[in-house]
Amino acid sequence: LYAFCWLQIFLYFHLSPCVCQKYYKVLQKYSLHEFIPLVHGIRTGDLRTFNDGLQKYQDLFIRRGTYLLLEKCKTVCYRNLFKRVSVVTQRAQLPLNQVATSFKWLGMSIDLDEVECILANLIFRGYVRGYISHSKRILVLSKKDPFPVSAVVARG
Repeated sequence: LYAFCWLQIFLYFHLSPCVCQKYYKVLQKYSLHEFIPLVHGIRTGDLRTFNDGLQKYQDLFIRRGTYLLLEKCKTVCYRNLFKRVSVVTQRAQLPLNQVATSFKWLGMSIDLDEVECILANLIFRGYVRGYISHSKRILVLSKKDPFPVSAVVARG
């Protein structure tokens, strides 16, 4: 139950626009500074910040029983990274090599097969609407709501 509550708080901070401006203050007020890099990483799609925060406070999260739950939040971080890439490129068809480049900028070497696997899982879970053209190595996004917020909240 404790771990589920933290996930709900995490998703609330991630999705609520009115709280977005104040989440640092709230986390600091309740001495939850260990969540700041995780929330920031999820909100911005910055996997490096998320992974560094998760690794730095790993022992604490394991003792609290929240580590595996927070590890699942990495999926939302991936989703937001792909969303950011699509916003920057302003295209409904994303070449997978552009996505792989964004991982390299974050200091994570990842090949196109891994990118495709991550995207396939996001599509399967409903976090991304679209399909992957394996032969062309392109992600084709839905024109209507390619990154549904409702999927993140419903599965949270």
